[in-house]
Amino acid sequence: MASKKGITALFLLSHTVLLLMMLFTFPRINAKFGTQAFDLKTFGYSQSEATMMLRHLDQPTIDLYLFPQLFLLDILYPILLALFLSTLIIRLSNLIKVNQNHVFSSLFILPFIAMFIDYFENIMISLMITNPINVSSEVIKTASLFTLMKGGFTTLSWLVILILLGIWLINKRNNNKHTANTV
Repeated sequence: MASKKGITALFLLSHTVLLLMMLFTFPRINAKFGTQAFDLKTFGYSQSEATMMLRHLDQPTIDLYLFPQLFLLDILYPILLALFLSTLIIRLSNLIKVNQNHVFSSLFILPFIAMFIDYFENIMISLMITNPINVSSEVIKTASLFTLMKGGFTTLSWLVILILLGIWLINKRNNNKHTANTV
């Protein structure tokens, strides 16, 4: 899967699902909330913000948020994104010859942590939107925490990719200079 074709296929699949969400479900959900949906609030949300958002919900929006958003598209996207990011980390790690016994050889796990957190976030959001009047502050706080953690682990995954890519580019440049000097 960490081949160029595998990585490209996973990129296209994951980002096609993301595009569907951004074009079809999130615009309608965001319009109803008057702000970004819970999943898109990278820095989380407060109790009062969540309560205000929940007041704007109607049954058609709840239905749309539950399906296809949370329980179809947002089940597919996290796994596809995790596979894409982890295979990219594996490929770059192999290109720079990271030792399999080194702690850095396990960094491909980070996107899967983000994926599981995203799934927990989805469950908490579904609890909030199916009971918007009586939602507890603990559910809101937990959902917001999962949103923050999802963003954090996803960002960390991308940072690892950028660092590995930088190391690979530096190594490639140095190898090209060494080859040019020996010719």
